[in-house]
Amino acid sequence: MTKSTSILKLYIAFIERHALTKDEIYEIMDYKSERSVQRYIKDLNLFFEVTHNLNINYHASNQKYVLEGELSLSFSKQQALVLLKILIASRALSTEEVSSVINNMTSLLAYEDRRFIDKVLASEKKSYHPINLNEPMINRIWQLHEVIHHKKHIKFNYFNAMNQERTHTIQPYFITFSELYFYIIGINEKGHTLIFRIDRIETFEVINETFHHTPPHYLSPMKIKDRIYFMYGGNLQRVRFEFNGGIIESVLDRFPTAKTIKNDHKNNRYVVEVEVIGDGILMWLLSQGRRVKVLSPQSMVDKMKEEVEAIQRNYE
Repeated sequence: MTKSTSILKLYIAFIERHALTKDEIYEIMDYKSERSVQRYIKDLNLFFEVTHNLNINYHASNQKYVLEGELSLSFSKQQALVLLKILIASRALSTEEVSSVINNMTSLLAYEDRRFIDKVLASEKKSYHPINLNEPMINRIWQLHEVIHHKKHIKFNYFNAMNQERTHTIQPYFITFSELYFYIIGINEKGHTLIFRIDRIETFEVINETFHHTPPHYLSPMKIKDRIYFMYGGNLQRVRFEFNGGIIESVLDRFPTAKTIKNDHKNNRYVVEVEVIGDGILMWLLSQGRRVKVLSPQSMVDKMKEEVEAIQRNYE
């Protein structure tokens, strides 16, 4: 083995493991003399100091050579930990995909930081249960983003919530994550905006369709994320309701478009108006029970009445 090859192998070993015993170093170096090993470590230290602000130090306590210092990464150990905890909590990827992402991200961190994050996430990884029956998602999402980038159309069979199959052809516009699932939003040949759960699309075909529709002004990632709830499609509308006896901040945090029309802080009563797409907000309004009274539009008032009456009939 040439000197350059030996140094390269030692470099990779320190970057990957960060701490090596003498025996491990000798094995990597094909059992060269201690003098040669010390010379190679000295050469590596010169390189690390100039390029990475790192240094290899010998720790007598555990008899290991340790690579110390901060690697110049695009994200820190703190950011890596937070991102991984969010990923695990989302339950959006398969078990294999989550493990792969965790391993790939932590492999870029220092050895001790990697061990620390592994311990912190151990119980969460052990109890991880993906929401989408362990279907792989990463490659599918990438492929669909490529379709969007190249402004192509796709054709696919889709199974709805009632497990009914139907064929759709759309021009997809963007992909978003909401309430446990990834969704793709697009426009069909009739100009209707449609929303599909990606895990319910088993396969898709890129086709050479020519239909083009100008998307509604609210069909953009930022606007639709602020206005759509539980990924229900529909028209843009303003919903006004009274909110009584609850924590108003929870409403304002839940709805980015919310604004208070009337404030009665003394009696904890507020009139709130939100701009939403579709009727997904109905599920949230119902979850608030007596704390909410819908004021407008009349169509939403009627739907609330119908739902409340249906709930009451369940207890008769």
